[in-house]
Amino acid sequence: MIASLLLAVTIVAHEPGYYTSLSKHVQRWLKSEDVSAEVVTPKEMASRLEKEKLAFLVGFDKPTAAELKTLEDFSRRGGKMVVFYSSSPKLAQIMGVKVLGYRASDYPGKWSRMDFTASQPEGCPKSILQTSSVLQRATTANGRGRIIATWKDRAGRDTGDAAWIATAGGYWMTHVLLADGDEALKAQLLAAIAGSVDPGLWSHAKAAAKKAAAEKSLRDYALKQIPRKGEIHAVWDHSGCGLYPGDWPRTMRFLQEARITDLFVNVAGAGFAHYPSDVLPRSKTYESEGDQLAKCLAAAKGTGIRVHAWILCFNATRSTPDRLETFRKRGWRLKDRDGKLTEYLDPSNAAAREYILGALDEIRGKYRVDGIHLDFVRWYERSEKPKDAAETISKFVADARRRVKKPVWLTAAVLGKYPSCVAAVGQDWYGWLDSGIVDYAVPMDYTEDMKLFSSLVAQHSKPKTHARKTIAGIGVTANESRLDARQVIDQINLARKNSLAGVALFDLDVTLEKQIVPYLKLGIW
Repeated sequence: MIASLLLAVTIVAHEPGYYTSLSKHVQRWLKSEDVSAEVVTPKEMASRLEKEKLAFLVGFDKPTAAELKTLEDFSRRGGKMVVFYSSSPKLAQIMGVKVLGYRASDYPGKWSRMDFTASQPEGCPKSILQTSSVLQRATTANGRGRIIATWKDRAGRDTGDAAWIATAGGYWMTHVLLADGDEALKAQLLAAIAGSVDPGLWSHAKAAAKKAAAEKSLRDYALKQIPRKGEIHAVWDHSGCGLYPGDWPRTMRFLQEARITDLFVNVAGAGFAHYPSDVLPRSKTYESEGDQLAKCLAAAKGTGIRVHAWILCFNATRSTPDRLETFRKRGWRLKDRDGKLTEYLDPSNAAAREYILGALDEIRGKYRVDGIHLDFVRWYERSEKPKDAAETISKFVADARRRVKKPVWLTAAVLGKYPSCVAAVGQDWYGWLDSGIVDYAVPMDYTEDMKLFSSLVAQHSKPKTHARKTIAGIGVTANESRLDARQVIDQINLARKNSLAGVALFDLDVTLEKQIVPYLKLGIW
């Protein structure tokens, strides 16, 4: 028999790439609720499950016969599993679930919220925001379980699709938990699941008391902060659709109340455009939801918020397969050091550079934006680069400057570590500041390490002329860092200590809305 009290939770990632990344988010969320968890490989699973009572399975779409035998034995011994996004009929049979097959969303925002029923685990949130574009649909099998959460669309309508199923074998989710939306509530959900399996792992009452004390301490700290006049408060909108897709006026009201001065809205890249472009391929977002840049600018009118069109220059990762094939035929795609084609364009290719510059011309000709924000204006890290790599990128930025005439700003997202970024990706952004070809550099100083962040912003302030033209990028919900409100406040203060022009927060999402901005508004902004 498995021990009655768990010391830890096992998370099994089925592959070392995407699913391992998702597994680490599960581990991070559990840790935030004081639930110890460890990510292991399928090879380590059998020995781990002999000692544990709860296993989270991430990416077990097609488990092997040996893996299924391990999981069946684990379940027979009383072990509980939490299965994410599986189409395996055999695993479903072990869990008391019936798989219904893969389905992609047939309209934007179809699966945007999970609403939980009264039969949920104690301490489980009533509703969790997450936008999923695909599901491995499932339901209960032969009355062996119950649906405890269903998917709602952006308008709050029930789609009829199960989100979570509870059975005697554990829990089954029809997608994965993504690192977006209600992250704090996702952590609470996972902890509640752990507590339902073994109360020694997590107590809702104890967790609520601890959170209340932490919130009071954070609020007191936030109230002690002092705002600084004239500071740039920027935010990146990676989706290009605003915080509330389909409702740009509501997004702008939030940004105005949050005292945001500048919005970098991601509306274009080598492989897509969220507006009716005649240069770049028009995206599905544009086709289904209309011109995002026009709607954003209309909503921003009268708010005082500057709107910058954010362009992914030499990054073609959002391209369709057909577009990537077109880029290959044109000879535009970079190869990595192993000779394999990547989804990045070659900055040394004159035609590829003119293609991106043509999109820049188009935006400037059609829209009254306050700025153009260049991103991925660099070489791919793992590609072979010529000796004049940095000169090639600098020439491109200078060409962009000639097209983006003041008072329209030209800004660039850059790697924070200088001068190593010059050799690594050809990004000599100190030179760009010295020559005046960009108005502001926005180094992506994404880190949870305060000493490292302090070192980076201190470097950016030398000479002082650089400080006045540098906006420190803070990775609130970046891949490299996840920050709470206290950490964000501390990083803002470090940027101020070094007289930087301001900060830019990544990213405009629910975490920023619910967990960060309310505390910034209490004092520092």
